[in-house]
Amino acid sequence: MRRFKICLWCILAALTLVSCEKNGGGKEGEKLKPSVTCAQDGATILRGVKVSVNVANIAASTEVSVKFGREKTLTRTGPGLVSYAFETGGLKTITVTMAPAEMEKQTFRITVENLETLQSLAQRLRADKDLILVMAHRANSSDFSIPENSLPAIEKCIKDKVDIVENDLYTTKDGYLVVSHDSNLNRETNGSGEIKDKTLAQIKDLFLRDRNNRVTDQKMLTFDEYLDACKGRIYINVDLGDRIASIPDVVTAIARKGMTDQVLVYCNSDEKIISAFASNPECNVYSWVGSATTLVGKGLPDHVYWTQCGWNPTTPEASRTGAVDSGKQPTSRSTVANAVNAGTLLSVNAIYTLNTAQFWPQDFKVAQVNDIRTTFPACQCIHVDTGLEARKAILNAGYHLLNPISNDEI
Repeated sequence: MRRFKICLWCILAALTLVSCEKNGGGKEGEKLKPSVTCAQDGATILRGVKVSVNVANIAASTEVSVKFGREKTLTRTGPGLVSYAFETGGLKTITVTMAPAEMEKQTFRITVENLETLQSLAQRLRADKDLILVMAHRANSSDFSIPENSLPAIEKCIKDKVDIVENDLYTTKDGYLVVSHDSNLNRETNGSGEIKDKTLAQIKDLFLRDRNNRVTDQKMLTFDEYLDACKGRIYINVDLGDRIASIPDVVTAIARKGMTDQVLVYCNSDEKIISAFASNPECNVYSWVGSATTLVGKGLPDHVYWTQCGWNPTTPEASRTGAVDSGKQPTSRSTVANAVNAGTLLSVNAIYTLNTAQFWPQDFKVAQVNDIRTTFPACQCIHVDTGLEARKAILNAGYHLLNPISNDEI
């Protein structure tokens, strides 16, 4: 009998220990404290970014309600994640309640930019094939008094509701990335010489010229300054086609600013695509159509894949202006079709011929839009030097804009 009592006591002790561990690990009757967290609390994010609330240490039968501002209320039973992507911008309050109330109501606050993620934008484009974006080459506009790639140029593009600004990058002698179309300072500034041979301080001593060749009070921007000016406000296409900036440096700088979901990285070769993804597997690569197979072949989930092709105007209107350059041939339709069939979104580069002296901004009209869409029906982005004029032409041609044109723009 004594041996039986000892065994019974050991069994009861073991059961008590297990019970204590389940209720908090240590002391008898101790329970784990319920926990509700949100990693994005206090952050500023783009529309389309998934916000997750993690509920832990509650009973499996507890009903959890998560109110994502005025947009959505989601529920779950027991511990786990509750996730939602906001569809509108502004300051959002997330409220978490439980029944039975194992803890007091929890609130989190997040600022959501009006700009959505590139992934969310891609879904919008795939749903509306007549939606056409405008990309401003060197952040240019029809205002020739504004230097290209400058802060005022970015602000003008944002005011004109251009969708994407394009820029090129070079590396200074002391290792800084600066925004410049040319490898030298001769045309864009009141200085001279190659960027690679100058320090950032030397370049910052110079002033940018406007498109009328007049010296302004604007300075050449570092890539960080350019990113800061655009963050949460407008998409960016960084052209690494023929430039000498380091791809790892560029991709890392974008990620460091938390702007991967806002920036396209243009690569015109398979090698550059591979280098970009090696630097950051989450980057959004934008390629020449000939490299579409490599681009899509990476097979990353929920990725935005853009490709670009060249176009030469064939309309009588363009021919009369002398804008047609016989040396620039449009990309073959079969090459474009292969890229589109692989699942890429198509952008058409219209700057090869439309930035000539004979073809001024006001000449980009409905005829050019129709010519582009007739040649390349899948086109959903037009790359030009004058964003507002292109937006008006797209609208007048019967296509859709991401941002409506206001009365003061007409």
